[in-house]
Amino acid sequence: MNPIIRLFRPLNAVMAIIGTVISSLVAIGYSIQFSLETVGIASLVVFLVLTGGNIMNDVLDSETDKVNHPERPIPMGVVSKEMATGIYVVSYAMAVILAFLFLPLYGTVIAIAAILLLVYYETKGKYAGLPGNITVSALIGLIFLYGGVIFNDPQKTILLFFLAMFSNASRELIKDVQDYEGDVDRKTFPRIHGKKAALNLSTIFIVATLAFSVLPYTEKIFGIYYLLAVAVCDVFFVFTIVTQYKSAKKGQQFSKLSMILGLISFTIGGLS
Repeated sequence: MNPIIRLFRPLNAVMAIIGTVISSLVAIGYSIQFSLETVGIASLVVFLVLTGGNIMNDVLDSETDKVNHPERPIPMGVVSKEMATGIYVVSYAMAVILAFLFLPLYGTVIAIAAILLLVYYETKGKYAGLPGNITVSALIGLIFLYGGVIFNDPQKTILLFFLAMFSNASRELIKDVQDYEGDVDRKTFPRIHGKKAALNLSTIFIVATLAFSVLPYTEKIFGIYYLLAVAVCDVFFVFTIVTQYKSAKKGQQFSKLSMILGLISFTIGGLS
């Protein structure tokens, strides 16, 4: 894969775009067909903010990534830090400009707030342990709230916000356990409290995710097809709980698969 494309982490970007489309679908239903331009611009704004954050992370973590993620473009030497810095600055600027020109005011406010949270996370939050994990997870949750906000109906997407936040908080903790050896300059939760405590907290977040996963059905936001789909997703979250104690790397992979299945569940719910 081209180094520049790898820098953008395309799978994460695609998931973010899907999340924005799903939250829009949940907010306005099949009326989405009359608002494709707005949905498209909102998705592009989310894409630019997320990828800007990913690239900023790669720039600021370039030294620790030599241990934790040597396969990334900057540690490999195929993309310079200067080039990557220019890309993420332009990404952030374009996101704000597009939101300001084409989206409601709240869409612009959230885009700016997300960028500020990303800057906080990359400069201070990720060194502060759990507050950093919660910050980045809230950012993921905002993707699923965004559609409701830009269409002035956030009540329907607030549950998606919490589902995304809880599931990602679990994955962040598992990733911190996986990166334990390389995170010598960071006060991550496992480095402060130990790996087992981090995995136990990860389990609590997964249990919260499982509990919240049925609410879109019981609150009549989604129908029975969503419930059936999310049941499969929940099974993989249970696998994540079991697997993470044996291998943080495999647990993180199961967590990511579970979140992808969650996206599919939301899509089914929005369409049914």
